[in-house]
Amino acid sequence: MQEKGNVPMTQKHKIEQKSQIPTYKPPVVVVMGHVDHGKTTLLDYIRKSRIAAGEHGQITQHIGAYQVAVNEEAITFIDTPGHEAFANLRSRGARVADIALLVIDASESVKPQTVESIKIIKEAKVPVIVVMTKIDLPNAQPKKVITDLLRYDVITEKNGGNIASVEISAKTGKGIPDLLDTILLVAQLKKLTDVKPGPFAGVVIESRKDKGKGNVGSVLVLQGTVRIGDTVYHGDSSFRVRAMFDDFGKSIPAASAGKPVELLGFTGIPVVGSMISASRESKQLLVPARPTTPEKSTEDTVLSILLKADTQGSLEAVMEGMPEGVHIGQAGIGEITENDVSYAKTTGLVIIGFNVDAHDRVKKIAKEEGVRMRTYTIIYKLFEEITEVIGVLRQGPQRNILGQAKILQEFMYEGSRIAGCQVVEGRIAKGDTVFLVRSNEELPETARIISVRQQKDEVTKVEKGKVCGVRFSKPIDFRIGDMVQSYTSYEL
Repeated sequence: MQEKGNVPMTQKHKIEQKSQIPTYKPPVVVVMGHVDHGKTTLLDYIRKSRIAAGEHGQITQHIGAYQVAVNEEAITFIDTPGHEAFANLRSRGARVADIALLVIDASESVKPQTVESIKIIKEAKVPVIVVMTKIDLPNAQPKKVITDLLRYDVITEKNGGNIASVEISAKTGKGIPDLLDTILLVAQLKKLTDVKPGPFAGVVIESRKDKGKGNVGSVLVLQGTVRIGDTVYHGDSSFRVRAMFDDFGKSIPAASAGKPVELLGFTGIPVVGSMISASRESKQLLVPARPTTPEKSTEDTVLSILLKADTQGSLEAVMEGMPEGVHIGQAGIGEITENDVSYAKTTGLVIIGFNVDAHDRVKKIAKEEGVRMRTYTIIYKLFEEITEVIGVLRQGPQRNILGQAKILQEFMYEGSRIAGCQVVEGRIAKGDTVFLVRSNEELPETARIISVRQQKDEVTKVEKGKVCGVRFSKPIDFRIGDMVQSYTSYEL
C-alpha cells in the first residue's frame, strides 16, 4: 500500500518533467547607437558587474550574447555593438531581440548612426529604451537629447510619450541598476517574458571554426528547449548536438528560450542569422543573411583584397561596410595562412585581417614575397584606413618623398656614370627608387640607387648636408644641376 506523503513513481516522474518546463523567458536586449557613444563600455560594465556580484573566478566567453541575473530574474544581452558597418548584424539583432537600447552620448546627442539605429528599430517593431550615457560629463545635456529625438518621432515619457529613458554613466555605474530594472519592467508590461509553446527553435548569432571544437555556432534559443544529444535541423542538413556551453564556457545539458549557448556538431560553419530547430520544416532563414561569397571586380575597383576574420559574423560585417572601390577577391574565417599569402601573391590581392593574425613565419614569407598585409582589431579603424587609401588611389600614383640631392658633378667608375651629389633634404639611401627634376620639371624616367659611396666607403644611407657618389640601376640621362628625388609609393 502506498505510504502517505509518497508519490507513485510514474506520477513523480510526470511532476519532475512538468517542473522542468520553463515558465519564464529572459528578455533579449540588443544595444544600438552611434560609434563611441558608450555601447561597448555599457555592455562591459554589466558583464563585469555580474562577475563581481557572485561569479568570481569565471571569465565571460564572447559567444555573441550573455546573460545577467537581476534579483530572481535574468536578462540576455546580444553582444554586437559597433560602427555603422554592423547595421546588418544589428538589424538581425533587433529582429530577434525583445527590447532595443538606443544608446546616446548625452554630451553629443543624436548622430548619424543614432538615426540609422532608430530606423532599424522601427522596422523591427521592437520596444525601445533611450539610454543617455556619459551623464557624468560636465557638458552632458540630457534635455537636449530628449528634444532632438522628437525630430525622429521618438517621444519619451518626459515629453508625454510612452518610451522610457534612463540616464547612466558606464564609467561610474550610475543609473545602471535603474536601467536593468527598466528593462524588466518594459518586458513585463509588454509580456515579453511569456514562454511561447512549441518545439525548440533558435537563431545563429555568431559562428566560427575552432581547432579543438570544430564548427561552432552561437545560438540564441527563441522557443522550446535544446539538449545535448538532440537531433536538430539547420538548412538542408541535420546533426546531433555533441556539446553545449554557456557564456562562461561551462558545459550545460540543456538551454531554454532566451538562453545564448554555443552548440557543437554543425556539419559546416553556420550562417549568422540562419534558423536552427527541432523541426525539418523550420529551416528557413529567420532574417536575410548576406552571403560571404566574394564580389566580382567592377570598373570602379581600385583596391582588391583577400579578407580573413575571426568569425562569420565579423566577416559579414566587414564585407558589408567596405567602401565603394574595394573588390573582395577571397574571404574566409581563421588566421592568415601561407596558402593565403601564396594566393594573394598570385592574384595581386592585399591581405586584410580583422581580429585575426598570422604566425611570424607567415609574416616573413609575406614580406619576402612582397605581399602587403594589414590586420585590425577595431572595425572603424579598418574602414577609415581603407577609405583613405581608396581616396588616394583614385587620384593616381602618389609619392612620399624621402629625400633629395643636387647633382654637383659626374665621373666614371667601373664603366658606369656616377652622380656626385649633395643631400639637401631628408636622406638618400641604397635601394631607393628615384626620379630626376630638371628646371623644376619632373623627368619621366625612374631608376633605383644600387650603390652609395662616401669617398671610398660603401654606405647604405647619407643624411642632409653630406656628399656622396650615387650609382643607378640603369643608364639615365642626368646632368649637373639636376635634383635626384627618392620616394616610396603610397600603399596600404
